[in-house]
Amino acid sequence: MSSNKVLLTTVFSGYNYGSSLQALAGKTILKELGYDCQLVAMKSLVKGRDIRLKKLLTILVRSLMLRGKNGSKSLSIYQNSYNKTMIGDSASLFIRFSDEYLQPNYLSWDGMKKAAKEAVACFAGSDQIWNSSTMYVDPMYYLRFAPAEKRVALAPSFGRDFVADYNKEKIGKWISEFAYLSVREDSGVKLIKEMTGREAILLVDPTLMVDGETWKNILGIDDKESNYILAYFLDKPSELARKAITELRAALKYEVIAIPYQFDDMSYCDKMVSSGTIEFLDLINNAKCVLTDSFHGTAFSINLHTPFYVFSRAYGTAHSQNSRVESILKKVKMQARFEPKDVLVQYDQIDFAYSESVLIEERKNAREYISNALKTIE
Repeated sequence: MSSNKVLLTTVFSGYNYGSSLQALAGKTILKELGYDCQLVAMKSLVKGRDIRLKKLLTILVRSLMLRGKNGSKSLSIYQNSYNKTMIGDSASLFIRFSDEYLQPNYLSWDGMKKAAKEAVACFAGSDQIWNSSTMYVDPMYYLRFAPAEKRVALAPSFGRDFVADYNKEKIGKWISEFAYLSVREDSGVKLIKEMTGREAILLVDPTLMVDGETWKNILGIDDKESNYILAYFLDKPSELARKAITELRAALKYEVIAIPYQFDDMSYCDKMVSSGTIEFLDLINNAKCVLTDSFHGTAFSINLHTPFYVFSRAYGTAHSQNSRVESILKKVKMQARFEPKDVLVQYDQIDFAYSESVLIEERKNAREYISNALKTIE
């Protein structure tokens, strides 16, 4: 391995736009800083998903043990994430993106240890890799294959503002053994302080560390004249969200395009479109307005300067993850975009000059944190 090789491990499968784009963002930033970044993962039983036997068995056993508390809930969350119907050939578009842009290297545990030994540093990427109520605390995402002094956290997320009691000891111990700690939400800083006594640096999600123009250049996206509203919902849109879509559609006379899932009632949209990662970015970039329940739907709307509204997700059995949406909206002073009572008032009056000035600072902080970590390790 060359002396400028770094490893990145993060969630990038599961047909999720945010996951695949934050993985690409991590690779892009490290490349920008002069490093050859390799995305590594454990071998999966199914292409496009992260399915490992040990992981599945652990989830099953722990779910049964914790059935009275959160076990059956966690198992149903896990099942639900695999049961949604994707629109058209969205899944194959995701796989094509992964093969072309992410180029993951699938290794055994011993293979990862060997690669880590030869690398300058190892990064645990963003997304909810430290999901605090998971049934499987994944050693890969805590860089247990790497020497402690090479472990760098790149804005990971706990996904919620608490750590389940049954995970506290292990997560606390594994996080305390990182050389460099950063997280994606205010609540994460607080959790790390409580568990380890250490101060973690607060960074924005990696997708925001890369500016909108760079995203468009990397993925070959052009600005087009188009008239549509994008409805991007990870769960069935709430009543408030559906009402907002209906009002905007009626007032603006734009068609409503829905991605990426087909729910049992799609009457809120005019058209369902197959959409992989590149198509997702293209659709957000050229929409007149985005309505979403997704953190990355929000983040990319801000980054690409597209008017948007964000709604609480109808999580069903899952724990709410609104804290990450609220955290970014607060940072760019766009709290009014969350759960609006009236979507027609100033729907396109939105101060992207301010959000951009905040993000320029954040991008500087992120690069400084990564550069310092790399210099010190080297």
